Amino acid sequence: MSAHSSKALALSLAANLGIAISKFMVAAFTGSASLFTEAIHSTADCGNQLLLFAGMKMAQRPATRRFPLGRGQAAFVASFLVALLLFTVGGLYSVTEGLHKIRHPEAPHHLIWAIALLVFAFVLESISMRGALRAAKVERGNRTLIRYLRQSSATELVVVLAEDAAALVGLVIALAAVLLTLITGNPVWDGIGSLLIGLLLIAVALFVGAEVTSLLMNEAPPLGLRAAIRSTVDEDPEVEATLNLIAVVIGGDKLMVALQIRFKNQPTGDALIESINALEVRLKAQFPQIQHLFVEPDFQ
Repeated sequence: MSAHSSKALALSLAANLGIAISKFMVAAFTGSASLFTEAIHSTADCGNQLLLFAGMKMAQRPATRRFPLGRGQAAFVASFLVALLLFTVGGLYSVTEGLHKIRHPEAPHHLIWAIALLVFAFVLESISMRGALRAAKVERGNRTLIRYLRQSSATELVVVLAEDAAALVGLVIALAAVLLTLITGNPVWDGIGSLLIGLLLIAVALFVGAEVTSLLMNEAPPLGLRAAIRSTVDEDPEVEATLNLIAVVIGGDKLMVALQIRFKNQPTGDALIESINALEVRLKAQFPQIQHLFVEPDFQ
């Protein structure tokens, strides 16, 4: 569990906990459907972040006979469950509530309180989003946010960033719905806001679920990293050719790499073993994310 990821998760959890409590209180006071679905969303986010903490903690456990490659994918499983909860608890509930309010509109009241709370929540979510972006800055580099979300194996940061982005957009939708309800006096806008928030959460859940599923299916690391590993192998003075390279992400920052290499003629078997050991040391020093490395010499 990286310090950056832990800090981003803790900040997001603290923000969502405070926001959720405030939203429930003001939603009960005003009767706003949009605000109530936003409160459900924030509550689900709190549960999601606790689940991510548990997954990240389990992923740090050492390898055992039962789990010879470690439990790095526990973080992926936790992120997938988060996407599932975001889809069901957040998205489907909000859509159902929105449709109900559109068919059976109920006029909310004291909407000034709702507006003030939504602005306050937007400020807190912005702070959380800023913290998550700062935590992802080193790994993200010059990549766009969407590209980073699609390529990163640090699923805990991907989930936090996706949730924070969805929360900010959802708050804008909720604020627009409440303002339209206040201006027009038509409570249907409140239901429409809830419906749109639900659809937004479903879209984010599907995106996160698809990205995490790829990692659970033994996705390879980015092409640039694989090329760098191959280049390092090819530069070894005892290597004649790299015949095959298989790299798999087995955790947020952990790789398993298997190499099939044709070495130059070695005088003895011991010399070949020394060449393999020297290559392994060099690779692990240059690429510390390689957790497991297997080198198969080929003599054909």
